[in-house]
Amino acid sequence: MSTKRLLSTADFHAIRPIIRNSFQWAHNSTTQSNSPFLPKGPSVLATNLIKSYSERGLIKEARTLFDEMPERDVVAWTAMIAGYTSCNHYSHAWVVFCDMVRNGIEPNDFTLSSALKGCKGMKALSYGTLVHGLAIKHGMKESMYVNNALMDMYATCCVSMDEACMVFQEIHAKNAVSWTTLITGYTHRGDGYGGLRVFRQMLLEEAELNPFSFSIAVRASPQLAHTLWAS
Repeated sequence: MSTKRLLSTADFHAIRPIIRNSFQWAHNSTTQSNSPFLPKGPSVLATNLIKSYSERGLIKEARTLFDEMPERDVVAWTAMIAGYTSCNHYSHAWVVFCDMVRNGIEPNDFTLSSALKGCKGMKALSYGTLVHGLAIKHGMKESMYVNNALMDMYATCCVSMDEACMVFQEIHAKNAVSWTTLITGYTHRGDGYGGLRVFRQMLLEEAELNPFSFSIAVRASPQLAHTLWAS
């Protein structure tokens, strides 16, 4: 049987009753025994399957499984939101995020960074600022995941780089992703000078470098040359 056949939607539909029975068995095992050698609970099994479905682009199967879960913790909600964003279903990711908040589930930094990716994909600045407010409310201003996602969202959705730079300046321990995200924000706007200026500052501060940082800086150089030539 070919790999394509094994990963077909029909095959996944066929195993759903087995998966459901496994969840029930795991639930019964964890509630009836205090042994340290227990199988993973149904929520953990379902969340792992949601991630697996999403990675294969089977987002409908992931959502069906999510809807069948009797209990959903923050990890399960986050997996569903991230699954939608990874499959470019940004509006669906936002709906799930709103449902999560309405259900009283407190988000973690991975939840908020996934929601911000959805806001970026929709270019919905108003939604992104709401998530920013939630990050402040839940004490996640120092989260690297949230701050990098905020910079990315603001760089994409705003008319200028001011908001993204403001978030960048408030990051106390900037990593390579932080610097590269800001450089990328400038270069995607065609502002090679701004991108190289940030890259220069990155070198002066002896910040951590990665190949992507150099790649974006090289991409900014022709933009700067074109700007100077045109002027």
